[in-house]
Formats: sequence, structure tokens, C-alpha cells
Amino acid sequence: MTIGRRTATLAALGSLAALAAPAARAQQAWPAKPIRLIVPYGPGGSADQVARLYAEKMSGVLGQQIIVEDKPGASGGVGAQMVATSPPDGYTLLLAPTAVLAITPFARKVPYNPDDLVAVSRLSTPILVVTLTNALGVKTWAEFVALAKQNPGKFWFGSSGLGTITHLTGEVLTRAAGIQMQHSPYKTIVDATGDVFDGRIQMVFDPSFMPYAKAGKVRAVIVDGPVRLADLPDTPTAAEAGLDLKGFRARSWFGLFAPKGTPEPVLKRLSDAAGQTAALPEIREKLLMVAQNVEHQPYDKYAVQVRDDQAYFAKLLKELDIKLE
Repeated sequence: MTIGRRTATLAALGSLAALAAPAARAQQAWPAKPIRLIVPYGPGGSADQVARLYAEKMSGVLGQQIIVEDKPGASGGVGAQMVATSPPDGYTLLLAPTAVLAITPFARKVPYNPDDLVAVSRLSTPILVVTLTNALGVKTWAEFVALAKQNPGKFWFGSSGLGTITHLTGEVLTRAAGIQMQHSPYKTIVDATGDVFDGRIQMVFDPSFMPYAKAGKVRAVIVDGPVRLADLPDTPTAAEAGLDLKGFRARSWFGLFAPKGTPEPVLKRLSDAAGQTAALPEIREKLLMVAQNVEHQPYDKYAVQVRDDQAYFAKLLKELDIKLE
């Protein structure tokens, strides 16, 4: 090689190195700006509560603020679409329940493709709290079942939307109990609060109602867990009430997702930050206060869980003959 060619080659290599250096520094510098965490439901619900608890602590771990934004609509579809079509740079994330990734897309047409979202970390498992309106005047699950059987199709259960986990919980629970109820979907579960208090809706399942049960504003008749909750010591577990919901409830979760194509180092760092946050006693205590158990899964294992749950719920929807269109 002549001196001229060698010089030209070295110059070209130098130029490539100069171009690659900023990209490498940008990769290493992530996160270099605040991160948006989209909640596809309204403020005050379980998803919003989990998002704000994790965002506060993960901000400290990552050294950048995580800003929670509630984007309700289309049973989670508005927020999911926003994240699915965002740049895959780790600066726009989604906090979603099971329904958004594993139920609704297999039950009706949605404005997003679940394959355009990738798992980052499982964050928590909601504790099923079956709550009844005080207007009924019943104190136990057995009393409610007896009353519902006397009034088939006259009682209503509320949910946070068609195809959500709270919707399917109602369908599974009423079938297991042999009772007939009608479904009333809300834009957010918070919107159902007044109707439950006034007795227009007789039953809800969302964990966000646990504080109302503690305050005596609604009646908690079942909690689904291996043991009773310390905050609701007189409320029996599902097993004590004669209901086996383990296979169904184990698939109820809140998790963190990112747009498809997000670099794996970013996914891993986010997943690790979520894991560090989940290990904090303060997080465990505060999540229990809103009927949530901490359950961290790293991004790779959580991706397997999501795929398995998609197959499970697709089959369940057919078995229950639930049509959302």
C-alpha cells in the first residue's frame, strides 16, 4: 500500500471512529433526560398508584426523573398506542395491567399491536378484593350468593373497561359461584365509586377499593391470597370461601413495557432499577396498603410470562364465549 493510500485509509478510519464515539457516549449516558411513564388509565386507580410508587424510587436509582402521565381511553388502548409508536430509546415507557398486553388485543380490535411493546419488568400482583355495596345489607360472600340466586340478572358488577382483568374476574367469579350478574364497564374504576356507594352497582373487584373497605364505605367479602390481609383480618380468603381462583389470579399483574426495538442494555438497566426498587421495604409496605404484592420479574423472564398469559387468556375468552365487539 502506498503512503497516500495508507494515509487516506487512516483518515477514513479516524472519521468512522469520530462518528461512532458520540453514539457510544450517548448509549453510555442513558438516561440523559427525564423519562415519561404512560399509564393508560385515569388517576387514582391501581395502575396509577403502582406507577407513582415505582416512579418516585426508580428516579433515584436511575438518576433521572420519571414523570407519570395518565392517558385513559379505549380500555387502555390510547396510552398503549402512544408508547407502541414512540421512538425505542427508553424515554417513553408504559405501565400496564394484564389486559392491555394479554387480554383485550385477543378479544377485539385495538388501536395498537401488542407485538410492538416489549417486556421490561413485572412490578406487582394485585390482590383480589371482592367488595360489595353496603346498600345490599349483606355481610358475607355466602349471603350475597344466596341473594343473587334469588335475583338472577338483577345485580351488576363494575369494571375498569371491556376486556380488562376486572371484567374477566367478574365473569370467572360469577360462573364459579353459579350466579348471573350484568357487567357495567367504566372508563376508569374510579368512575364506579359513586355508583357503588349509592348501590347502583353491587360489586367490584379492583384493589383500589380496599381503603374504602377499611373505612367501612363498602363491604369486603373475599380477598384472594394464601392468607388473610392484616388490614382486613375478618375477610376470608377465596379458598376459605370455597373458590379456587389460583390459575386465574396468578396471571394478574402490573408491568413495565417499552417500544419494540429498545436496546437491550436499556431494557436491562430499567429492569435492574425496577428490581432494586421492588426490594425496598417501603415499596412493599405501600403496595400492600393498596392491595398489591411486589413481584419483580426481569425483562427476559417476564417476556416469557406475557407470552404464556396471552395464550391462556385467548383460550379463556373462547371458553367463556366473551365477545367484546
